Amino acid sequence: MKKMGSLSGSILLALVILLVPGRVHGQSAADLMSKLERLNAYPDLIVVNGKIATMDEQLTEVEAMAVRNNRILALGRNNDIRFLAGPNTEVLDAKGRTVLPGLIEGHTHPHVWAVGHWLGAEGEFISKKYNDPQLKIVAAKGKDQAEVLRSLERVVRQRAQELGPGKWIWVFVFAGKDSLPKSREIVDPLFRGTITREYLDTLAPNNPLMVMTGQAVGPAANNTKAKEEMIKFLGREEVGLRARTPVTYDILFRGRTEEKMDFLKRELLQCVAAKGVTTFANHYYGTPSIMKIYNLLYQRGELPVRWAWYVGTLWNNDDNDLSFFYRNLGDFRGIGNDYIWNAGVSNEGWEGGIPGLRCTKAQPLDSNKPISGPGPCSDSRDYENTGGYRNVRAGLEAGLRMAYMHNYTDGTYDIVFRMLEGLIAEGKLTLEEVQAARIQFEHNAVIRPEQGPTLAKYGIIPNFSGFRVQQSSYGGPFLQTYGEKYMGWLEPMKAMADAGVRVVMSTDAHLTKVPIEFKDMNYANEWDGSIWPYVEFFLTRRMPNEGVTYDQNERMDRVDLMKAVTINPAYQVLREKDIGSLEVGKLADFIVIDKDYFTIPEDQIHTIQNLLTAVGGKTVFKAPNY
Repeated sequence: MKKMGSLSGSILLALVILLVPGRVHGQSAADLMSKLERLNAYPDLIVVNGKIATMDEQLTEVEAMAVRNNRILALGRNNDIRFLAGPNTEVLDAKGRTVLPGLIEGHTHPHVWAVGHWLGAEGEFISKKYNDPQLKIVAAKGKDQAEVLRSLERVVRQRAQELGPGKWIWVFVFAGKDSLPKSREIVDPLFRGTITREYLDTLAPNNPLMVMTGQAVGPAANNTKAKEEMIKFLGREEVGLRARTPVTYDILFRGRTEEKMDFLKRELLQCVAAKGVTTFANHYYGTPSIMKIYNLLYQRGELPVRWAWYVGTLWNNDDNDLSFFYRNLGDFRGIGNDYIWNAGVSNEGWEGGIPGLRCTKAQPLDSNKPISGPGPCSDSRDYENTGGYRNVRAGLEAGLRMAYMHNYTDGTYDIVFRMLEGLIAEGKLTLEEVQAARIQFEHNAVIRPEQGPTLAKYGIIPNFSGFRVQQSSYGGPFLQTYGEKYMGWLEPMKAMADAGVRVVMSTDAHLTKVPIEFKDMNYANEWDGSIWPYVEFFLTRRMPNEGVTYDQNERMDRVDLMKAVTINPAYQVLREKDIGSLEVGKLADFIVIDKDYFTIPEDQIHTIQNLLTAVGGKTVFKAPNY
């Protein structure tokens, strides 16, 4: 990092001229100080004794920072910044620690993760706090299918007796000890013939009952009463992941606005802000009251972090056809406030309905063996007539920002490139308009190295979440099918950055450790509880639970990786002028960590702990040992 010497004299002079108009000469220092005090023009906060990595273009490092009205007023040496302090200025001593811009989580779902965490892992506490025993998800566990079913029958009947008729019963099922994939191998088949609506009706005929796997994307089933209640309050039945938020916020918390606000704020404080994340992005769908709750928290000055939201998939729409909706939506990206704003429109599962789209050009080791990962690409796909393809094309034609779309294979990008080439050739868009759209994709499990220059050409932003290399269709299974020759295709963040692509790192995970049965995604247990293990993966490319290093040539540089969690995702969410780096005029979002990210051994990055988080200069988290 390049160190800044002293506070710029021009900044000090500008402050005096701005705050004391007219003739400056002949006025005593006491007069000037008195006027500053009367104008209440001092910084609200100064941070001193820090190793402040501003992450500006020059990678400047400073000792101190002054904040006023939520924004950075000045940067420089301790003495220069202390000089600016007034009688009511708060002084935060960083105690020689590293200060970073607030981390920006480009892909996560706090109001979804809150369900498994607070209703599941902390269900006993929450049900008592809000005086409602329904606000508790119980677990049915066993070592095999028979034991899981016996446990399910026992806990459902026990809950029905405890709660009485008409009350909601919610159960997560889990098999084995400490592995979500192994649990799903045992549990998932039960939902294909045993755990049915009819079976659940026999267990709880007088209670709405939902049963699902702990992993958010797993199978689920509802009984008849649950279906009826959903239709009554939601106008539709939802199952599994799609049911988590509407049942929680629009049924269980229905008419309880204050409790709903407290519930969501608890998650944002303890599982987002406390982890060093000051801004997060996710798609918004399925739960009408959530936007209201975020907005009420903002209006009361209680929203602890910033939220960039995307218009998401409209579920239960015929063929998921959003083309007419997109053409008539209007471009409202970026409109909002400093805490809540729209960052574009999304059709996350757009590739799901395209035959053969989740494919790869990697060559299998043995073409006679079943393909355990993405299959080989074929040019016979009729993708142009699928809803997902039409939606994305329609959104781009309408001038909308298509983002937060999920992408799992290199074959997906082949289709995207053809789409963009076609739009430009037909005169529907220019290359400059495509670049300005900031098209953005999530996950990016498999990308061919040669696709990097084309991604850079079109200004496409790939968002990488490291745990995708251990999913059931990628990581080990992909390598077993195609061999180590293609290891560098798995989440190749460095290759893309070297090609000039603006890369982003995210987690798509709940960052607080919970028991395995309430865990939402299949990420390594060694990554539980912190964002820093995810960072370490892209520095080392080592997956801790497998002991496998996924191509050392793809190890990221520390500075470039820090950009991938600060200034690059700020660009992704359309706020690079306000967040992502610590520069004069930007919002004062910063964190203080207990170890120096830039010098600590790479294999120790996962041990970094966040000690303090400030959003707009306001402390929203402070560790007891700070």
